[in-house]
Amino acid sequence: MTNLSIFITFIFVLPFLCHSFSPENPTDRRILVLLDDFAFKSSHSIFFNSLQTRGFELDFKLADDPKITLQRYGQYLYDALILFSPTAERFGGSLDLAAVVDFVDSGHDLILAADSSASDLIRNIAAECGIDFDEDPSAMVIDHTSYAITEIEGDHTLIASDDFIQSDAILGSTKIEAPVLFKGIGHSLNAANSLVLKVLSASPSAYSANSNSKLSNPPSLTGSAISLVSVIQIVQISCAEVWEL
Repeated sequence: MTNLSIFITFIFVLPFLCHSFSPENPTDRRILVLLDDFAFKSSHSIFFNSLQTRGFELDFKLADDPKITLQRYGQYLYDALILFSPTAERFGGSLDLAAVVDFVDSGHDLILAADSSASDLIRNIAAECGIDFDEDPSAMVIDHTSYAITEIEGDHTLIASDDFIQSDAILGSTKIEAPVLFKGIGHSLNAANSLVLKVLSASPSAYSANSNSKLSNPPSLTGSAISLVSVIQIVQISCAEVWEL
């Protein structure tokens, strides 16, 4: 089985799914979805419905549910884990940082989303796989050149990016014509991890900072070094598909 762990930043969710998530022939169907709030089932219904209509079985739980477990009698109960629980300080049941890392290392898939409220637990899971979110919890990606027009004058935090990785194995052979709208926090890649890849990068004019205050120091994340969507390859990737929400 091929596997791909992925890191995505709220607010516009752009999942990149590997072979085991193939919509044409899903082989591993059981997915545990952990949420901060069940309201995410509605706010991200397009994404969840797209999985369910393709035959995947989604088990929705709150992140602090005391009955959460990934294994029983030494066997994994799920084939993939979706973490839409950025504020979770700890998981319920037997799930913790080590259990999530072991789950991925054993050949399973992970989709993780974070926003400016990302807890240390979520940041640590990302760091284990070579992803470092901006340390400033109030920082957002800002771009005064590549941004979407909004009703709020001067709000350049809703950016438009089309700097995709050139890889049919990850994005598929169909070219993505339109830029992706993104609003959220950025991250950088740990150079020591050769398996992590930027899938969608910010433009050279972008930077990460608090949009509500003036810069007193140069931002720590700037330009194309800012990753908006990244993947880490655990086993050789054979194919992947992008679903735009």
